[in-house]
Amino acid sequence: AACATLVAQAVSALLSLLYLHMALPQLMFGRENGGLHLALLGKTAHFSFVTGLQQTGLYIGKLAVQGAVNSMGTATISAYTATMRIEAFVNSFGDSGAAATAVLTAQNFGAKDSGRVRLAFRQSLIVLGVLGLLSSLLLWVLAGWASALLLGGPSGPAFDSAVSYLNIVALFYILNFTGNTLAGYFDGVGRVSVTLLGTCTHIALRAVLAWVFIAEYGLDAVAVLTGLGWLLVNSIWALFYWRERLE
Repeated sequence: AACATLVAQAVSALLSLLYLHMALPQLMFGRENGGLHLALLGKTAHFSFVTGLQQTGLYIGKLAVQGAVNSMGTATISAYTATMRIEAFVNSFGDSGAAATAVLTAQNFGAKDSGRVRLAFRQSLIVLGVLGLLSSLLLWVLAGWASALLLGGPSGPAFDSAVSYLNIVALFYILNFTGNTLAGYFDGVGRVSVTLLGTCTHIALRAVLAWVFIAEYGLDAVAVLTGLGWLLVNSIWALFYWRERLE
């Protein structure tokens, strides 16, 4: 699996470069296009450091949640692993939306076109909001089928826990997608520290409370806490967004 991943990524990179060379040669660059710009280097290092902290905090929190899940035994571990694979597929649409929002926002923010920045935010919020609602509906309807596909059959404690988790988390999924719009906006305008604050706050809440409630409520507690974490991070980012609008 590891070798397949490396080969697939290498082929993807080569095909992407070949496409750029043939279809969009103006985007290719050579030695003559390079140069050392200390101001840009410093800004890039700042963004990279803060984003690195954000991702580190996020995955440390996820490890903590996984530790709480692991304390509940094999069935719960299997159920959680299956639901994480299902969520990873669904979240790929939201993550792509966040990246697109960041690029479009940054382009217009750099051009000092505040009208198009706001337009990009509104359109992203609508598109990702609709995708979030569709994801919620699909997760609810297909929870049993998807869980059975990954767990080897539609029965057993792991299957029951997985379906219950997906049915609960589906109620909150629109918040995941609207959060991607807000994250993309703040990344696009260079306010990566706001993204860091929201991400670390919400994953810390999920990790700590998962250890508190999982023994009594099982995987359902993790599902509810995931939704509450999304609600918290949306509230934090929305507060910063509206405060900027009023300034």
